[in-house]
Amino acid sequence: MALEYRRAVVAIACIGSLLGFGAWTQLGSAGAAGPDTIQYVQQTGSGGTYIKYVPGDGSPPTMQSVTSGGGCATPTPSGPPVLAFSTRSYASGYNNPSTTAVVGAYKSRTGVCAIPQAWSIEVKEGLRFSVGPNALTAGRVFGRAQIRLEREDKTTSSSPAVSVQLVEYLANAQVGTQTVPLAGAQGAQITADTGVATSAFDTVEIRVLSPAAGAISVVGPTSTFTLANVICVSDTISTTSNDGTATSGEVSATITYAGNTADPARCKAYTDFSATTTSPESTNGKLVDFLATQTAGAHITTHFDWGLFTYCRPDASVAGVPTCPTTFVDFGAGAQAQVFCAAANPPATPQWCTTKRTYDYVTVGTTTFTHITEDWDGFGDVIWKFH
Repeated sequence: MALEYRRAVVAIACIGSLLGFGAWTQLGSAGAAGPDTIQYVQQTGSGGTYIKYVPGDGSPPTMQSVTSGGGCATPTPSGPPVLAFSTRSYASGYNNPSTTAVVGAYKSRTGVCAIPQAWSIEVKEGLRFSVGPNALTAGRVFGRAQIRLEREDKTTSSSPAVSVQLVEYLANAQVGTQTVPLAGAQGAQITADTGVATSAFDTVEIRVLSPAAGAISVVGPTSTFTLANVICVSDTISTTSNDGTATSGEVSATITYAGNTADPARCKAYTDFSATTTSPESTNGKLVDFLATQTAGAHITTHFDWGLFTYCRPDASVAGVPTCPTTFVDFGAGAQAQVFCAAANPPATPQWCTTKRTYDYVTVGTTTFTHITEDWDGFGDVIWKFH
């Protein structure tokens, strides 16, 4: 089954006020200072060309030398690669079936050896970078790709820009695309960037859409591929906002991968886990965003500390005091008000439910606020919207 990526978005607002998803801002891995990355380094001289796997936790990187062979010869890393190279040839255009070709590499330039030149990418060619089969990377996915490109067609500074397209795939299904211009004369360079992807991917393909004679190469010094983060069974990850105030507090969230009924050893990849108190897509700004793989059998528990709210109560027992906001969850068919239970019990409905909600009353200066926390229990990946 192809992997499917779903965004879990959590916010608080009033019943019936259902807003869209929130932007997410950072990557982080469980217990790590930052995400793991793969660098494709192309340089002349004694340094040569190599691939480097850089762990986000600061442990020593792994380097693989690469033999290009010159011309039509797919670059060959020393040992099972952490980054794989491949190509496609689209004789009838990008909207039609393709065939495999050979990667071309020459003097710190990498391209496709189907249409001359051997070391550049022309219209109707595609150069692909994928997560390699090395034990360090096998089964993982990318969250971002930043690829250094150089213009190779004979042009001047006034020539039309080359239109370059990045296409992302996950399990052979297209999940994203970006189109960027590479302007300037022959030799001009840019870093084409997928951005922090809305869906993680295991392959990125570089295409040239126009002009008809346009040509580019992947060049040095460095292209960087950021791996999505991973949470495994028994792992816990946490995030806290940094934009709260004395009267809103910060939002914090903790997610624990409690187990997997389908495969006890299966981990989950995710590209973002972040919190904010200022999202324009929540009526009070409070939102938590978790973007992760759709993982069959995954049992997840969460704890949300939503900070402070204008004084409210869980019921309408006090005249003039509003009822506190309700939490919503989206199973893929629209947002639904939370259901309370002792623990989720799939495949019965609900597969996600609230197991605990607490209310504390806090005075800041002379004003009383309500402090809300929640615990959730569930299976599978859903979209949470707490309005």
